[in-house]
Amino acid sequence: MIIIDKYIHRIIELMSQYHGYKIDELSSSNKNISSWCLVKEKGKCADLIVFSSKLIINDEAQWVIQQFRHKENYEGNINLSNIALLDQSKIKNKEELTDILSNNLGSINYVLLDYKQNVILKYNNELSDLEKELSTCILKIRENSNSKKINVTPVTLTLIIINVIMYLITVIISGPGHIINSDINVLIFLGAKVNSLIKDGEYYRLITSMFLHGGIIHLALNMYSLYIIGPLIEKLYGKIKFTLIYFIGGITASLFSYLFSPSVSIGASGAIFALLGAALVFGIKMRKNIGKEFLRSIFSVIVINLIIGFSIPNVDNFGHLGGLIGGTITSLLFKITKIKD
Repeated sequence: MIIIDKYIHRIIELMSQYHGYKIDELSSSNKNISSWCLVKEKGKCADLIVFSSKLIINDEAQWVIQQFRHKENYEGNINLSNIALLDQSKIKNKEELTDILSNNLGSINYVLLDYKQNVILKYNNELSDLEKELSTCILKIRENSNSKKINVTPVTLTLIIINVIMYLITVIISGPGHIINSDINVLIFLGAKVNSLIKDGEYYRLITSMFLHGGIIHLALNMYSLYIIGPLIEKLYGKIKFTLIYFIGGITASLFSYLFSPSVSIGASGAIFALLGAALVFGIKMRKNIGKEFLRSIFSVIVINLIIGFSIPNVDNFGHLGGLIGGTITSLLFKITKIKD
């Protein structure tokens, strides 16, 4: 219950801060119901939100209303909503979730919230406004968690290491005068995308070009982007699907560059755009659970990066578009069955 209580307190703080709810406390506690609640008065009516470790039944709902009326000496109408905090991993299947709902619900409005995965599982249609308010709070909790600590996941870390090693090899072969900017001839030797060589059968360049960079700034920007977006996509899709999205998106980026750009091309940005495409697909598929703010944020990042790319010379924009398309299509083929923490 300690973890649940901490989560409830965080939700209550955010609902109060961003959505104008007042924090209240019930005069006595029930073992399944938190003593803390939220209230928003609207004329002669009050919206009362109570938190619990499982869905409350009608008798418990009446108990909550009586406690609130007695404590606040409130005589107006009360619209009670129950936010039940569950652990989705302990629910075996959809049938069990249906049983939980049918055994506990009467006329009570409810929101099922997985406090471990930080996601809304189900809610009454009548509570669509509350669902939106909760979604913004959930995103704030995630943002706060990510700002404190970003766990670099195994595949993402491996990809970063490979890119750094390839850059060090490029610098060593290029010589001490090329620490900041790579020698173009060395990049071609190591596997940059060169259309004429690919046409002659050197198809491996569609992959090797993903791990080469034109300079220390080019490498740093791409690796920082991978460090930020990589762990999220790896957790959402899992290691294997993440790897497939990254490589298929990267190869698609190289193919688009080969088809539409005659220039020598290198860099991981095409594969990173593929990861942004995967995030976009996740946001679309799970918009009812996580709200539309995540979707809007990812879409904005994609648009801004494309605009920047088209505004700056010597950027392989066709590679970026190819990566985005490849990552999006690949992600659409994958079924998201679980949102990982």
